[in-house]
Amino acid sequence: MNGQEFDFIVIGAGSAGCAVAGRLGEAGLSVLLLEAGGQDRNPLIHIPLGYSMLYANPTVNWCYESEPEPHLNGRKLFQPRGKVLGGTGAINGMIYMRGQPEDFDGWEAEGCTGWGWDGVLPFFKSCEDQERGADDFHGTGGPVSVSDLRATHRLGEAFHAASEALGVPRNNDFNGAQQEGTGYVQTTTRNGRRWSTASGYLRGSAMKRIDLKLNSHVESIVLDEKRATGVIWTDKAGRHDARALREVILCGGAFNSPQLLQLSGIGPGALLQAAGVKVRHDLPGVGENLQDHFGIGAEYRSKVKSTVNDLYNNKIKGGWQLLRYLLFRTGPFADNGNYSNTFIRSGPDIDRPDMMVTFMAWCTNEELKPYPFSGVTILAEHMRPESKGHVRIKTPHPKDQPAIQFNFFASEADRRAAISGLKFGRKIASTVPMANCLEYEISPGKDVQSDDELIEYCRASGLSLLHPVGSCKMGVGADAVVDPRLRVHGLGGLRVVDASIMPRIVTGNTNAASIMIGEKGAAIILEDTDG
Repeated sequence: MNGQEFDFIVIGAGSAGCAVAGRLGEAGLSVLLLEAGGQDRNPLIHIPLGYSMLYANPTVNWCYESEPEPHLNGRKLFQPRGKVLGGTGAINGMIYMRGQPEDFDGWEAEGCTGWGWDGVLPFFKSCEDQERGADDFHGTGGPVSVSDLRATHRLGEAFHAASEALGVPRNNDFNGAQQEGTGYVQTTTRNGRRWSTASGYLRGSAMKRIDLKLNSHVESIVLDEKRATGVIWTDKAGRHDARALREVILCGGAFNSPQLLQLSGIGPGALLQAAGVKVRHDLPGVGENLQDHFGIGAEYRSKVKSTVNDLYNNKIKGGWQLLRYLLFRTGPFADNGNYSNTFIRSGPDIDRPDMMVTFMAWCTNEELKPYPFSGVTILAEHMRPESKGHVRIKTPHPKDQPAIQFNFFASEADRRAAISGLKFGRKIASTVPMANCLEYEISPGKDVQSDDELIEYCRASGLSLLHPVGSCKMGVGADAVVDPRLRVHGLGGLRVVDASIMPRIVTGNTNAASIMIGEKGAAIILEDTDG
C-alpha cells in the first residue's frame, strides 16, 4: 500500500472516528481508516453487562495508567481505553448522556462559533435512532441506536423513590427539557446488544469507499512544511505510508490525539525537545487542558438479592440469566448494571446541576471483581470540575504510553463538591424505601462523618470516571489547538475531531458528545470540501 492516495485519512476508529469516516464514505469520498486495535469479535463486547469483564482485558484494552496523582495520596489511576474497532465506545458502560445546553453555550461564549446548543442539537438528533421516537430533542433513523433499559429494577425504583423523598423531581429523559431530577438512564444499545459507532456508521454504501485497516499503529503524521500530507503506520507486515489528497483527520481520543501530534513534532517545543522529537510546529496547548469527572462511592451490603454480585457469585443464577439473555435478549445481562441517576446541585450557590449521583447494582474491587456478597454502590460524580491536567509524551516511541496527569482534587471547589455529593448519596441510602433494601454501609463506614474524614476518604478511594477530554482544546486563544472548524492552528490539511477538542467537559457521560463531535465534524469537513 506504500504511497497509496485517499481523499481523507482518518486515524482512529472510535466513537468520533467511525462517525467521521462513515459520513465521508457515504458522501462518496475515499477514506483510509486506521485503527490500532483489532476486530470487535469478542462476544463480551456485544453483551451489555459483558463490559465489566473487559475493564482490564489487554486484548481489547490499552490498560493505561495515570501518573501518581499528587492530591490523591500519590495513587496511580487505572485508565481503560478501547484497543478494538469502535474504540472505547466498544468497551464502555454505554450510557447515553449529552450534557446540558449551557455546556455548549459556554463553548460558544469562549469563541467556539457554531458550537452553542442551537448549533449542536441538530447533530445530536441526526446521528440518533431514538427508541422512543422523534421529538424536539431527539431524532430517529440515525446510525446510533439509543434505547431504554430492558426492564426496571427493584433497587433502582427504591433509589428514585428515596431521591424524590429528598425533594428531587422524577425525570424520564436526562437528554430532554432539563437534566435535574432522578430516573433511569438510556444506553447505546439495540435489541439488547451494544451498538457502537462501528456498528452504526461502518455499514452499507459508506463501506464501499472506506479502506479499513485494523491492527495498524500510526507512528506519525507527515508534514510538508506547514501542511499535513499523509501518515506513516506499522502493522504485522511492516511499515507503510499513505497520502491524503485533502486532509488528515485525527480521531485518537483525549490521550492518543495529543500523543500523536507530539510524536509528529506538533506541540510544546520544550517538551518535544526533551523527549527527543524534532519540533515541526510549536503549539503550546497540545496535551494541556485535560479534564475528567471525579467519582467517590459509598458501598453497601444489600438485603435484595438481585445485584450483579449475586449473578457473579451464584453460578446457577448467573448461568440461568445468561441463558435467558442468549435466548431472549432480556434480563440483567441486557443492561449495564448502572441503572439510575440523580442530578443535583452540590451547593446553594450552584446555578444548575453539577453532581450526578449514580446507583450501581454491584459492589466491586478496583478491577471490577464483585465482592462475595450482595452489594451495591452509590457513586457521587462531580461533573464540572475546575482541576485540569495534561497528556505528555515521555519518549519518541509511538507504542510507549504518554504521561497522563489529571490533578484531581487540586481545587478547593472540587473538594467541596465531592463531599457534598457523597453526603447526598448517603442520604439516599438512609431514606426509605432505599434504606429498607440495605443492611449497612461498608465504606466509608459509619465512623467516617466529618468533612475532614470524608476528604481523606476521597483522597484514598476516589477514582477517575474514565471521561477524559480537552487535551486538544478548541478555541481562539493562545492555549487552543484547533479552531471552531477543528483545523489545527497554523497547519493546513489537519484536523482533530474527537473528545479532546472539548474546551470544557460536559455535565454528563462523554460518549454521546463525542459522537456528536464526529457527526458535526464530518458535516464541517464536507462543507469545506464543497466550498
